[in-house]
Amino acid sequence: MAWSPVERRTERVRVRAHTCECLPLVFEQCRAGGLGFIRRHDRSVSPWIVVDSPWMKVGDAETLWQRIMRGEAR
Repeated sequence: MAWSPVERRTERVRVRAHTCECLPLVFEQCRAGGLGFIRRHDRSVSPWIVVDSPWMKVGDAETLWQRIMRGEAR
């Protein structure tokens, strides 16, 4: 998975789903501007590292989300 630093491409990002906040690595399934992407928060380091997957078609982002949830994507 090619993660990149968060860029402010739109004013609003809608989080559709997320993993448990109790874990040091939190994933969010996001949508903005008609596209989907996954945001990863690594809270095991200080300061936290927040990165995004590539922005893609919503259907492709949902497939990527499912792969991450099943442990099939890295």
